[in-house]
Amino acid sequence: MKFITLLPVFIVLPLIVFSQIKTDLNTPIPELFNNEVLIDQDLHLVTPLLLRNDYKRDNFVYTNDDENVPRSPGVTMFSSLIVPGSGQIMNESWWKAGLFLAIEATSIYLAVEYRNRGRFGEREYQRFANNNWSVVQYSQWLVEYHAIHGIENPFINDLREMISGISPSFRTSTEWNQIDLSILHRVEQNTPYITTDQLGASNFSHVLPAFGSQQYYELISKYYQFQAGWRDYNDFHNNIGNTGRFFNDRFLIDRNGAHASLDFYEGVRMSNQFNQDYRWSNHFISALIANHFFSALDAFFTSTIKHNRLNASSTPFPGQQIVLTYRF
Repeated sequence: MKFITLLPVFIVLPLIVFSQIKTDLNTPIPELFNNEVLIDQDLHLVTPLLLRNDYKRDNFVYTNDDENVPRSPGVTMFSSLIVPGSGQIMNESWWKAGLFLAIEATSIYLAVEYRNRGRFGEREYQRFANNNWSVVQYSQWLVEYHAIHGIENPFINDLREMISGISPSFRTSTEWNQIDLSILHRVEQNTPYITTDQLGASNFSHVLPAFGSQQYYELISKYYQFQAGWRDYNDFHNNIGNTGRFFNDRFLIDRNGAHASLDFYEGVRMSNQFNQDYRWSNHFISALIANHFFSALDAFFTSTIKHNRLNASSTPFPGQQIVLTYRF
């Protein structure tokens, strides 16, 4: 009898509870907005510990700010490879960005500056050489050099005939039309060094290059065999006493350059100067390339380290799977 009396209670009570639960489950779950997770306190019959009112919801706010996520290492590396410092800007490494940009600007400026100095110095040297070195005077010295030392050369008479009746004018446009370079080369190839120390020596090591070539300007102020072509050669030997019975000493080649004139050494100085400027320009170009390389490496490794500091962990909120934490 008691069982029959309690039967309606056991039937009706579950229906009421089920109806209440169904109503709660049909209530929409709040959506995420403004990158925050809003927690529906009415979703559960029993409020979990983490969602009770004594816990501040702000402590569990999840943000997804893309600006805090570091750039891809490949992107920063490529950017710095093109413009040093740009990858460091992406990584917010401000002092490094300033350093690489400063090196870039300085290297470009100095590379261009020394390149311009070299070009200017080279033009000045060429102008100096054109006005002060004579192929005719050099040829005349070769003819007398053979005569004084009694050197047998099957081509020396051809050279003697070629320069007969002409004098050095130090005008390149005139002199180089008076000299057949092939004859001069044959003479040089069969001319031995006669030196002040009277030691044996081989034939001339070089032949005179064609006028205007880079090698021409290099050799006439580099090798003593061409010293006699400079304008002040005879005056220089007159001043050091190679006159009278010492006159023939001007037709000797000193291994240490004691018989080379001041114009020869001025040509050496000018040549060394513009070549040094070119070398400095090349050094700064190398620094420029290295700056791109090291900036790219630094950007890559800095981005990689930042990415490695991103950790994934589970979140206590319903509907959320992971939370990203960035550690500074």
